[in-house]
Amino acid sequence: MAGKNIHYYLIKTARISGWVLLVLMIVYLSTGFALCGKLGFGGLIDLQTALVIHQIFDWPLVAVFVVHASITIYFALRRWGWIKTKTRK
Repeated sequence: MAGKNIHYYLIKTARISGWVLLVLMIVYLSTGFALCGKLGFGGLIDLQTALVIHQIFDWPLVAVFVVHASITIYFALRRWGWIKTKTRK
């Protein structure tokens, strides 16, 4: 573990947060459709449970999105050359 730098952990965090974001978005959209009664999701879960799940996932969804977006934007800016990498002497 001594040879791993911060970028290794940032890449791992971006990948994990991406998968968590995917799961959260699927649940969030499913409960939203259940609340609206669209696409047959209304029959899968009752309205009160869908509303509670939908409201609980508001802030975790925002938090995971911010983590994922900020890390991937950082790597995009590095790739485009807007953020220079430090060279070791």
